Amino acid sequence: MNDIQHIAIGVPANRGGRFKVTVITLCIIFVLSVFLFTYTLATHPSGALWGFLVANFIFLLGISQFGIAFSAIMRICNANWARSYYRLAECFTLAFAPLAIIGFLYIYCYGSQHLFYWLADSPGVHHSPWLDHTFLFYRNLIAQLVFYIIAIIYFLMGLLPDISMQDAKSGPAWRNWLYRKLLSMKKGKNEKALQRKVYLLSPVILIAVVIPNTLIAWDFGMMLIPHYHSTVFPMYFIMGNMFAGTAAILILVVILSRYISINSYFQTVHVQSMGVLLTGFALFWLYFFWAQFFVSWFGNLPNEYGVLAKQMYGHYAPVFWIMIVCNFIIPIASLIFLKVKQTWWMMTLVAIIINLGIWLNRYLIVVPALADDHYPLSSLTEFGITAGLVSGFLLFLFLLFNTFPVVSMWELRNIEKS
Repeated sequence: MNDIQHIAIGVPANRGGRFKVTVITLCIIFVLSVFLFTYTLATHPSGALWGFLVANFIFLLGISQFGIAFSAIMRICNANWARSYYRLAECFTLAFAPLAIIGFLYIYCYGSQHLFYWLADSPGVHHSPWLDHTFLFYRNLIAQLVFYIIAIIYFLMGLLPDISMQDAKSGPAWRNWLYRKLLSMKKGKNEKALQRKVYLLSPVILIAVVIPNTLIAWDFGMMLIPHYHSTVFPMYFIMGNMFAGTAAILILVVILSRYISINSYFQTVHVQSMGVLLTGFALFWLYFFWAQFFVSWFGNLPNEYGVLAKQMYGHYAPVFWIMIVCNFIIPIASLIFLKVKQTWWMMTLVAIIINLGIWLNRYLIVVPALADDHYPLSSLTEFGITAGLVSGFLLFLFLLFNTFPVVSMWELRNIEKS
């Protein structure tokens, strides 16, 4: 990688037309989908429909928040092969920030009565302070805001060493203004000190990720089911985010390569190493699934095992077993082969299957608690919910890719110096 003197920022002119068409298309899909599912939820609300929205929301929230955690973990482990992914993974997290806050407020304000049965005080029943309507709001909102503030600081610390005067003089006027502001932040700071701070802040990032995801796992998953208690559930939920989030980063590299010339920074060693990492995450995911399942099955308590039994047998059984195939059987059966781990299109296909499996997992966590016989994507509104969240997420992500360098130059230069 001897050509890392400067990486162009934004989509090059020869691909600008394709980029604009993509952004406009995503914007149209997002606006139409938001109108469709907002109208339907306002006129024909149901627990199943709100549950489907929550399943999509916590899926995208979880995998996106793992993006910056991926960078932090790889920095702590000093994984040189992963340095090309850092900036992209951090943008992956920040792109969902607007939808995370707005989505939570939307669900809380309009969907609480359909989702959180325990918020309604019954006569003569005294709930614990944890089950308070106001506390639910503040604990989740504050946790999300704190996380994204720390994530932005972490992102800027890693970005500033790459900012130069050249960046503030090229490109559109709005980007020049932004980079002048970034240069003023960088002024007087030692680049080596900034780089060290990025690595020192990495453990804080992991704590900042775990807390909001634990609250989401409790409040938007486990607590939808009366008297269901599982100490393993938050870690099982977070492990799914790690698994699908890593796979999603791989998919983003392939998507981004169609708009920005980054192929020289993502070679065989990078995809093969991600394949090894995904193999480990698949085994970890199965371990946490088994840890939750075995305790509930062995205890045979209706409030505990009944939750899993409803997913494994009866109406939701096909969805459950497809989830197991997507999350474990196909990944392990594929990733044991070196050829698969070294081939981008094969790994992309495996990554898509993994994300489908974790999406189904989120669906099974939420929807069976609210409806006995629901089918995923069984209406136009549900397609609109999924398309709206995904298109909005990709829209913000593409805008970030067109604003900041997608590869961390100083990280790659430091490999060469070591």
